[in-house]
Amino acid sequence: MPQHAGVIINPLAGRGNGKGQALADTLKGDAGISLHLLERFEHLEGVIDDMARDRVTDLFISSGDGTIQEILTLIAERGGFPVLPRICLLPHGTTNLSANDLGFRSSSIAAQAHFVRSLNATALVSRNTIRCANPGDGKVRHGMFVGTGAIAVATRHCQQAFNDQGVKGQWAVAKTLMSAVGKYLFSAPDPADQSRFDRPYAIRVEAGGRRIADGMQLLHMSTTLDTLLLHSHPFWGGKTAPIRTTVLPYPVPSVLRWMLPIMYGGENHAAPEGAVSFSSDSLAVSSEAIFVIDGEFFPPPAGEALRLETGPLFTFVRG
Repeated sequence: MPQHAGVIINPLAGRGNGKGQALADTLKGDAGISLHLLERFEHLEGVIDDMARDRVTDLFISSGDGTIQEILTLIAERGGFPVLPRICLLPHGTTNLSANDLGFRSSSIAAQAHFVRSLNATALVSRNTIRCANPGDGKVRHGMFVGTGAIAVATRHCQQAFNDQGVKGQWAVAKTLMSAVGKYLFSAPDPADQSRFDRPYAIRVEAGGRRIADGMQLLHMSTTLDTLLLHSHPFWGGKTAPIRTTVLPYPVPSVLRWMLPIMYGGENHAAPEGAVSFSSDSLAVSSEAIFVIDGEFFPPPAGEALRLETGPLFTFVRG
């Protein structure tokens, strides 16, 4: 199949930082490229259908994590492409969780435009999505990161307290982490304080026909990414299946003792009592807390566990 580039640009990504618009201006008028400026989010289904009809083989996404998640969901669930297009994530969003791990390596608009025109890939990586099969709102989603408990609460705080005030990317994440650590170190635990991230959440995790964790936990997170924000790798025990999951217990293990080993300790580090990390093809997470997938929030299913499944294997172009 002849190569054909498609570009989807969300001009509001990154709180309107102008990167996507600059790329659109550079590529404007190039008849060999299917270029779509996403003026209204509800038009995205039609845009994806157009890309499939144009037989796009390389799809470039200039947006934040939420739009990337929606695009991957539409491609995976609608099945309009004869062959899954290669995906190139351009880091034009606010946090860029997926693009930090899988995205195009150059931040130069000129370099990105040249690559769109040439399609001469030299660095490829394959990664599955996580399919959230039964969210509480009934909308199936495909993303790269799913979490609940403190991780979802901290994500919302980061967006409201820092992203909305113009603090973006790793700086916003670092500020969120420092505020949580500061409150943990300098004030007594208070499970009833809704302003704290470090409070207990009832979470049960099952995989492979057995119960992995059950009871009061600090957080659950599952991902197919190799590294998360701040270049952290909070997983251990080896990657033997596409989805990696970590559950941290409540009461919170000593932050001074365990924070750095958990975030950066590698595959063979020790873990605090009650913490688990494992790989699986699928799992089920039961909680009444809100869930987050790639920066977007959704309620848990009523009366049953959230089923997380291995989604399609996409090829991502990094350079």
